[in-house]
Amino acid sequence: MDKNEKEALDAYRQERKERIAKQAKQNAKKSNAHNGAKAVFGRIAKCLVAVVVVLAILAGTLNFFGVPQRIIKAVEIDGKAYSMSELAVYYMQMYQNVYQTAATYESNYGEGTGKMLTGYDMNLSPAAQTTKDEDGNEISWDEQFLNQAIEYMAKVKRYYKAAVDAGIEMSEKAQDEIDKALESLSGNRGNYSVSGYLTLYFGKGVTEKLYRQVLTEQQMVALYQEAKQDELKGNYSKDDVTAEYNKDKSAYDVVSFRWYTIDIKSKAEVTSTVGEDESVVTTSTFAEEKEAVAFIEKVKSTKNYNEDTFKQAVLDRTDKESTDYDTYSQDTATLMQKIDKETIKANVSEDAAKWLFETDANGNYIRQPGDMNYYVSTDEKDVYIFYATGIPYQDETVPASVRHILVQFPETTTGKEAVSGEDVTGEADTKVSDKVKAECKSEAESILADYDKYIKENASGKADEDYFGELASKLTDDKGSAGVGGLIENLENNGAYVPAFEDWVFSEGDFTGEERTPGSTGIIETEYGYHVMYYVGGNENPVWYDTILDTLISKDWEEEQTEFEKQFGEDAIVRKSMIEGWVKKNSIKTIERNYGL
Repeated sequence: MDKNEKEALDAYRQERKERIAKQAKQNAKKSNAHNGAKAVFGRIAKCLVAVVVVLAILAGTLNFFGVPQRIIKAVEIDGKAYSMSELAVYYMQMYQNVYQTAATYESNYGEGTGKMLTGYDMNLSPAAQTTKDEDGNEISWDEQFLNQAIEYMAKVKRYYKAAVDAGIEMSEKAQDEIDKALESLSGNRGNYSVSGYLTLYFGKGVTEKLYRQVLTEQQMVALYQEAKQDELKGNYSKDDVTAEYNKDKSAYDVVSFRWYTIDIKSKAEVTSTVGEDESVVTTSTFAEEKEAVAFIEKVKSTKNYNEDTFKQAVLDRTDKESTDYDTYSQDTATLMQKIDKETIKANVSEDAAKWLFETDANGNYIRQPGDMNYYVSTDEKDVYIFYATGIPYQDETVPASVRHILVQFPETTTGKEAVSGEDVTGEADTKVSDKVKAECKSEAESILADYDKYIKENASGKADEDYFGELASKLTDDKGSAGVGGLIENLENNGAYVPAFEDWVFSEGDFTGEERTPGSTGIIETEYGYHVMYYVGGNENPVWYDTILDTLISKDWEEEQTEFEKQFGEDAIVRKSMIEGWVKKNSIKTIERNYGL
């Protein structure tokens, strides 16, 4: 290689080194820029994640405190929107109305009657059972409660505005009832605040302020409707009521009778010819109808037959080894008292109602004690045998109201506390022992002594219904009346309650001749336990009179309501289905948690 070639090669190598170095430097700049970008975008991503986490925590916090429930609107009524929380209050009120009614039936008439008479099973979630809506469609109970809640809420909002426009003001009594309703929560909420307890009971977002608002509006509506109905009541005199009664006394009189039911198990078609043209007619008949005829003939074949003969005939048809035998051995098992014509028509048939209330040409009732007949129910499921105990009559009973505190006998007792034997089926039968009865009676006496001590020291010896009601709310074992201070209103002495209970209220039985006065107290024993009784007072008018007056007023009030509702179109209620679904879902969760379903 000559000198020139060598110099050229060295120059190329140097140039290459410089080029490589320059390229490396440029690459380094690009790499640093890329790494810087990665770092920047990494920081941005971390910030975004942090923001999402913060928002999630915030949303969870807001949800925990019920903020969305108070802000998000679930339904719009007449152009104004209302929150999920407020609708939830109405939903739970609808649920409680049905639940408490079923519980009252269970308490008064025994296990299973709550579901039988209301259609609602307290042991199941509302979402797990169905009912019928107003159009006869089958829907779940939770949907029924939602529909009722919205309908009732709309009525309250509309009538509340009408009440304000009419100048209705909250009375001291009404305001006091609201205050006591809120104060009563203090005895139940434990370590919760009032709003905390309301959240537990109604669901998230229900505060003391909201609940007070709902109660206030509902009280105002009640005051408005009372004022309107009192106004309507003033339109009728005693002569008007009597004139209405004389138009059709059978529509307002009641009747007492004994009856026995035979379940229909089969149906047969019978074909026969009638008339001169020998036309063929096919009719339905039941084997149980022949049994009813034989039953009636057997009773009437007994010389000087009476109600006891009828009761014995029922026992003769009953298996002595069955639990029904013990039931029918009781005098009240076949006795129905003070039943009106419409009730018989609805539950048996129109023909049965006509027979019991049949009159002669002069309008006089013709049914006499001992008259008997049978009728197939309208739904063709039963044959009813009737034994008339007398003619229909005006119910002169003056309804009365009481408060009571039940000290319930244990449902099951064991060991030394039990008295065992055999019931009518031959099965083990455990009854409450005298020792347990004595303990329950002692507890009842202690409660009454506490009440007596209070009125002596704090009420100058005067009766104090409010204090008795507070004791009932805290101490009674009657779940059906606990929420209203043990109050049972408008008893009519018609056998709806056990005899000892009605005997005390209406001064009968062991209390013959003793007048009940407001504030009277006492202790009675029933099959359920011992009841500490407080007599609130009687109504002004007898049942028959108030029934007619209420009928007249109801017609007028319905007309007023119809006119009132005309101002609201069909689209005046706008339902937000998705939000309603949340309300329903959250309410179901609350119910299932609180009632262990």
